[in-house]
Amino acid sequence: MTAVHYPPAWLRPVGNVGGAMATPILGLIPHVQVGTGSLFSWFNNPASKVSAHLWLSRTGAIEQYVPFDRRAWAEAAGNPYWISCECEGYDTEDYTPIQIVRLAELFRWGMHEFGWEPRITDSPARGGLGTHRMGGALWGGHSCPGDIRANRRRDILARAVSAPPPTDRCERFVGRPTLRSNAVGSNVTDLQQALNIVFAGAGAGVGHLDPDGRYGPRTTAQVAALQRYVSPWFGRIDDDGVCGPATWQKLGHVLTGLETAA
Repeated sequence: MTAVHYPPAWLRPVGNVGGAMATPILGLIPHVQVGTGSLFSWFNNPASKVSAHLWLSRTGAIEQYVPFDRRAWAEAAGNPYWISCECEGYDTEDYTPIQIVRLAELFRWGMHEFGWEPRITDSPARGGLGTHRMGGALWGGHSCPGDIRANRRRDILARAVSAPPPTDRCERFVGRPTLRSNAVGSNVTDLQQALNIVFAGAGAGVGHLDPDGRYGPRTTAQVAALQRYVSPWFGRIDDDGVCGPATWQKLGHVLTGLETAA
C-alpha cells in the first residue's frame, strides 16, 4: 500500500485506531452519520469505541482521522479490508450534490492508489463501492447508510469513472501571480469574479464584490474568508488575505467542485 492520507482531507488524527490494515484494501464504505457536525471529538473519545478513516460534511469538507495503513473502528469484521467514510446527515435523506461529487473523487483516487474495481458491490468478499449493511451480523447488523444513499452508489460510481482526480481540478489558476492589497489588473478581476461564484454557491452570506480589478480592503477580506472556508480540503493556510499559489489552488478546487455539483 502506498498512500496513507487522502490529499484533499484536513488531517485530524484520533486515538480510536486499530491495528494494521489487510492487503489489498478492497474498497470504500460510505457510512451515514445520523447527525451533523464534525466527528473528531467523538472519534477521539476512547469511551465511544468507534471511528472512521474519513468524515465528509454536507458542504464537501473532508476530515481524515485514521491513516489508511491502520484500521478504523467502523464495521467490525470489515475493519481490516475497507476504507470507511462517515457522511454528515441522516439515513432518511439524500446526499447533498457536493457530497456525491466528493465521494466520486475519493473513489476515483482509490482506484488509482489501491486498484479498487470500478463496480458496486454487496458482498464483503468482492471489492468496490459497498455499504455497511452488506456485512450482515459479522459487521454489526446495520442498515447503514439507508436505502436512499445506498441507491446513490450508481451515480457516485458513474462520476468516479468519468471525473478527473482531485489533483487535476486546480489547473485553471496555475501560474497566476501572487496578489495582495493595492494590486490592479485582469488577474484581480478574475479573482473577484471567482470569489463571487464561490461564496454565492456556498451560501456563505458574504457580500458581492464589484469586479473592478482593484485589490482593496473588501477583496482582501474575501480572500481571507476563502482561506478559512476551504481549509479542510488541503490543510490550513494563513488567512492573511494574500492570494498566493496555495490560495489560487484552493480557489480552483472549491470553484470546480461547486460547478460540478450544479
